[in-house]
Amino acid sequence: MNYHNMLRSPRFGGAEKLAVEIHKYVAAQRPGKSKLLVPAGGDTETLARSERLDFQTFQLNWLLGPRRLPSLAANLDLLVKLRRRSQGVLHIHAPFMYGALQPFLAISGFKTVVHVHLDYSEEDLRWAFRRSPDVVIVCAKFMRERVAKLTTAHAGGGAEIVVAINAVDVERFAPGDRLQAKHDLGAPTDRPLFLMAANISPHKGQETAIRAVARLTARGYRPLLWLAGEERASGTAHTERLRALIAELGLSESVRLLGFRSDVEKLLHAADCLLLPSTQEGLPLTILEAQASRVVVVAAPTAGIPEVIDDGRTGFLVAADDPEGYATVLASLLDNRELAQSVAETAYRQVVSNNTLSQYCRNILSVYDRVLEER
Repeated sequence: MNYHNMLRSPRFGGAEKLAVEIHKYVAAQRPGKSKLLVPAGGDTETLARSERLDFQTFQLNWLLGPRRLPSLAANLDLLVKLRRRSQGVLHIHAPFMYGALQPFLAISGFKTVVHVHLDYSEEDLRWAFRRSPDVVIVCAKFMRERVAKLTTAHAGGGAEIVVAINAVDVERFAPGDRLQAKHDLGAPTDRPLFLMAANISPHKGQETAIRAVARLTARGYRPLLWLAGEERASGTAHTERLRALIAELGLSESVRLLGFRSDVEKLLHAADCLLLPSTQEGLPLTILEAQASRVVVVAAPTAGIPEVIDDGRTGFLVAADDPEGYATVLASLLDNRELAQSVAETAYRQVVSNNTLSQYCRNILSVYDRVLEER
């Protein structure tokens, strides 16, 4: 039996990161049995090559495109690649990909596991699950009931729903010397540093974070805000909008757009606080990474975020469109370092107890084995 993880995007994000880690773990436990299926021509393919992972590429645009003949050819090509490796489990990390591939998966001989990493609309999920996979894995508890309602029942019942709360490499993100990290990155050691590590997009809330920094500055504080991430949509319209807002508010010296960064752990080691005023998520890895780095998180109560942030105890929850609320919480943390340290320590203990990558991957492999035993 073989184990395939099919990535959803050529760009490397949270879902792709988890898929790669699952593949690595399974490959170590079952040598020669694990393979990645990677969209061609992006960051994920570059990473797979650089780390010499066992992978095959596919053309995402052809596979899911509106043109029937190229799509049919791409689907058949993928089916042949799967059949060459005998049977096993195909773990697809996006419901829409599973929905598009259903006719071919039905004759592939593979057991199907579909991973829901984001809070998709009910309409999208209904289309994707018009035929149930064998298992649906959801990244947060709030998704379970909705997905269970939408999976179409087989003769033997609907899909099994497994909750696998996201996890991080706690050793990689282990806390470091904050002052030294700031020095290494060229950040002033006498100013608080706030970090956002997220794609540049309106729903992520960079504008709220910028306006919160403006309010803090008006109150006499001297914060820095670093925005790590790039715009994934075509063009740079929102990035330019943020640049204009920074200039309008007179924050050119306080706010930096860093672009894509592969050293998020170093940025977190230097940060005093992580911000995420997002309106659309699943359960963001960046929050768990910050907690594993003993960095206080202030985020919106969106999707699965309240499942890992207990307001006032393991972080702080503020509405995504409330820059004044963010400024008030951040000011209280700057004025009360003992509170900040206490919250960061409580969150750190929680994540190292509940969200380790090794336990997460063991749980996923146990799902694979259980599905295969049911053949």
